[in-house]
Amino acid sequence: MKTKRKKPTYVEEPAAEGWAFDEGKTLTRAQERALGFPSPSAAAKMTIHRKPARPARINIRTTHETIAGLRARAEEVGLPYQTLAASVLHMVARGDLKLSLAANR
Repeated sequence: MKTKRKKPTYVEEPAAEGWAFDEGKTLTRAQERALGFPSPSAAAKMTIHRKPARPARINIRTTHETIAGLRARAEEVGLPYQTLAASVLHMVARGDLKLSLAANR
């Protein structure tokens, strides 16, 4: 059975050993510039940029004829067939490409 380790707390460290923080000392503006800190006005203008999400993977079961047809269409327009398939799925999800499920035979 595993036992949890107790995390150390630094509040209990003795001040005589140099563990206490001097809350009164702050960096001068020259020291902040030397360390690369942005100015307060520049920091206020900064925004957080999120990394784009990784593309999700999907598996689809389909026939060889369907894949061959998709590859032929992709070759006509000069795209990889997986890019074409992802593009079609994206257009359907956005509603740009309407599907008709009625039998038109």
